[in-house]
Amino acid sequence: MMHRCRGAAVLLAAASLCTAAHAGVSVPLALEKGIPVAQLTIDGATFPFTFDIGSSRTVHLTRDVMAKIPGLRLTGRKQRSADLAGKVREEEEFVIPDLVINGVAFGEVTGVSYEAWGLNIGKEAGPPPHSVIGLGLFAQQPFVYDQSARTLRFGAPLDAGPGWQALPHEKVHEGIVTTLSNGRASYRLVFDSAASISLVKPQSVQAQKDDTAPCDLFGPGKPCRTVSLALPGGGAVKPYLMPLPEFFQPDGIVGADFFGQRAVYVDLANGKVAVRPTGQAGAQEESRGR
Repeated sequence: MMHRCRGAAVLLAAASLCTAAHAGVSVPLALEKGIPVAQLTIDGATFPFTFDIGSSRTVHLTRDVMAKIPGLRLTGRKQRSADLAGKVREEEEFVIPDLVINGVAFGEVTGVSYEAWGLNIGKEAGPPPHSVIGLGLFAQQPFVYDQSARTLRFGAPLDAGPGWQALPHEKVHEGIVTTLSNGRASYRLVFDSAASISLVKPQSVQAQKDDTAPCDLFGPGKPCRTVSLALPGGGAVKPYLMPLPEFFQPDGIVGADFFGQRAVYVDLANGKVAVRPTGQAGAQEESRGR
């Protein structure tokens, strides 16, 4: 939610905050194990946050960050969640009465404590041990995520300018779902910016009798298979076949291999999602981000 300034007599500090919010912010990202991490400032303190639009929550905060957020109040309730490994976890619910991130006000936010989750593949796998900002934080706030340019932009009205292509999608419990196909089969896949690889359910592949190819993700003697799916405007992703929990309704997820090829514009409030090949920023959009 954008910060609102009211009244004829407005303090200079409040006016400055409002100006900054409407100007928007562009936050640099680092990739840790291929997962985007932003340094975000809250009440003068800077903390690392994983950017994870595969989470429908607003924020997951580590205990040390929770202790440093002014006004944060535990509700006494616990929220239960399950990850793609099928692990169920309990998270403490809290309310922040007026969350301001990098000068952009989001209003009252209900979040949960951070408890490690994720489907870990490989000996160095697993998400960074940071707090998380999820898709829910942007319910009223458009954003642009460009993994290739290592930037996340939000905090101002953003329009999909030149070079952006509208992407058919659904907004479901699991997040933003788009459909990718290859001429033989189609798959409903969830956007997951914190997934280092894309995955698809083996039963979804088998049901459509799709072609697969061998891969060596797990090393010698541990065979795996992939499917190849076309991207709008060219290119492809190759999700790995991997069993996912029964409660997960879509066919799989798209991760870093997708976001490395496409910048993503999301405006949940107006039901808009668009993509643009990376490295092709339009002049109109760049001028809005400065």
